[in-house]
Amino acid sequence: MKLLNKQIGISLVEVLVALVISLFLLGGIVQVYVGNKVTFKFTNALAEVQENGRFALDSMSQDLRLANQWGCISFNPANTTNINDTLPGTHPGYDAEFHDFISPAPTLPGAIVGTNNNGLNGSDQLTVRGGKPGQTNVEAPFTLGAIQSLNVNPTGRISAGDIILVARCGEFILNIPEADILSVSSVDITNPVQTVINLAAPKSQQFENDAMVIELQTVNYSIGNAASGNGETALFRQEFNGIVEELVEGVEDMQILYGIDSDNDQFPNQYVTADNVPNFNAVVSLRVMLLIHSIDDFVTEAPQTYTFNGVQTTPADRRLRQVFTTTIALRNRIG
Repeated sequence: MKLLNKQIGISLVEVLVALVISLFLLGGIVQVYVGNKVTFKFTNALAEVQENGRFALDSMSQDLRLANQWGCISFNPANTTNINDTLPGTHPGYDAEFHDFISPAPTLPGAIVGTNNNGLNGSDQLTVRGGKPGQTNVEAPFTLGAIQSLNVNPTGRISAGDIILVARCGEFILNIPEADILSVSSVDITNPVQTVINLAAPKSQQFENDAMVIELQTVNYSIGNAASGNGETALFRQEFNGIVEELVEGVEDMQILYGIDSDNDQFPNQYVTADNVPNFNAVVSLRVMLLIHSIDDFVTEAPQTYTFNGVQTTPADRRLRQVFTTTIALRNRIG
């Protein structure tokens, strides 16, 4: 029998060779990990920016398309005798800038108006007046004009503090308003068949089943500092009831061009900034441009040069930026 008098192991050279090979393998794994992480971060930022852009434009488009929505009645800013406005003195916290729908203050003339470059980061601001989506109808028993209530078919939309337009869509008698603008004091929904809307002021007449009820709104869009408090900016939507909603974080700038119909053919002849609009009642479409950046920094390998509103800019950070543009027709002015 042969005895082993020596222990056979791995030499130092073999250990070094194995370490070198392991380092190459580990380096490849790290490189793949880092590459995947960078790709994931960029893809995630791109998806975030695109989703925010689509949501912001969709939200604005819905309100803008409802500008000048007055249901079945005709609305002429130069002659509003067919509308009885009861809001002054009856609506809590009445402010002409937000609550005067038929004869707005000189600073906000008409159903749609904007200001140029006076917002955060030199952004524009936009105010829209009109109806909300949907309507309800007046039902029997019909209440006299002096009675401050309306019976309507069941609706879960109207609540206390809302402003409504009640309009007759059938035949009407001369010298009687076609519609009333009224403030809602309370709503009784205990009856599943019928909703009772209590009003802050008497009606001008007895509205019957040819009358429709539309909620009115004044909405302001602007860019402001995000609620997160981390230096981010966001797109804000403010309603006339004082509710301020942060719609989308990461919106850096908003610029708006107004399509002016100068020959009354219901098509825009030119697009101009707010300070060049001669009469906002001649605006038939809007071109909205939003500059949106990713919330995370260091997404791109180098600062990303972008062009917004005709100006080329190279920022100091490495966020991903994208420009979103849409043109919105004001349906109630071109129909």
